Amino acid sequence: MVLDRAKTNHVIAGWSAHAVCWIMVATIVVALGACVTRPGPEVLQPARAKWGERSVTIFVATLRTPEPGSGTAFSSGQSQTLRFARYVISIPPTHQADMIEWPSDPPDPMTDFVTVHATRLSEAEFRSGIAGTKGDGRPIRLFVHGYNNSFQETVYRLAQIAADAHDNRVAVLFAWPSQGKPLSYSADRAAAAASTDGLARTIEILAEEPNARVVLLAHSMGGWLTMETLAKMSRERRRAVIERFSNVVLAAPDIDVVDMVRQLEIIGRLPRPLTLLVSSDDSALTLSRIITGGRRVGADDVHDPWVQAAARRYGARVIDISELTTTDSFKHARFTAMVALYSKFQAQIENPLARRYAGPGAFVFRAATSTLEPVDR
Repeated sequence: MVLDRAKTNHVIAGWSAHAVCWIMVATIVVALGACVTRPGPEVLQPARAKWGERSVTIFVATLRTPEPGSGTAFSSGQSQTLRFARYVISIPPTHQADMIEWPSDPPDPMTDFVTVHATRLSEAEFRSGIAGTKGDGRPIRLFVHGYNNSFQETVYRLAQIAADAHDNRVAVLFAWPSQGKPLSYSADRAAAAASTDGLARTIEILAEEPNARVVLLAHSMGGWLTMETLAKMSRERRRAVIERFSNVVLAAPDIDVVDMVRQLEIIGRLPRPLTLLVSSDDSALTLSRIITGGRRVGADDVHDPWVQAAARRYGARVIDISELTTTDSFKHARFTAMVALYSKFQAQIENPLARRYAGPGAFVFRAATSTLEPVDR
């Protein structure tokens, strides 16, 4: 009887602790997001406005269901069918790096990002569109977004990345069905888990040509989805497709450290070092750790000997980007500030023959010089 009562009290205490954690998370998220107005699907409706001085084209592969009443947007609904689309976003001449100048009403192409063309595509049209833009040898950037993102937010985020990068890569978005709600973490995790086949299929389409050069950039929970997909492809003997990547970058990866080791053991070393962009002051990953109870890879300390040893063992490049300033109150999307600076340290990442090439190991990104500095120097 006493043991039963003690066991019951222990269970109740566990439930209470879990409830307190969720209350803390809800309070913090609501407080930080209380004054934020998020864009609706109408921003993807092509505007009857003059184009800005330049534009970017975004190709999309998605497992989201079509947005009801819209011929151009997609919702948070989960689909088993991989759908495709193309958007052209006009970039204003006043654009500032690391910013998305959301459309006003009516949108002004001189000051706002503006959707000027949008169309859904068949798989054949998607393939031909990608093939057409690759005809001049352009490499591809495949972006996999993170948790708490609406479809329109992911399209405009990739438009900002493409505009700031100035590297002429073909921009492709894989949009999995995030609920786009701060308190839907568990639902988003389930949606990401159900999206591995869709991402694998997208990767296969992009890597079909023998000379394909694909850079995969995944953010937050999208990093977990990416690693699960690569592990799945490795188990299914589809390793040849993975070998086509010229770089895989996980920005602020929302991945449990134990999960990451499991995934890396299956995948093995990639042709080029796996790049991890981390920062210990990432508030979103702190909340994720509270929810899941596990240490997050994106908050790793590059000065930790275990992190350094793991980086060398698995062929990873772990970069602390905490010096970068960001307008993001959670400090979770800090990687976007790095995009505009990429040309300054590109050789350190992509050229193994460069004098200061950053191979597997731990590094700090020095914002003042836009260089990667080894922590063991």
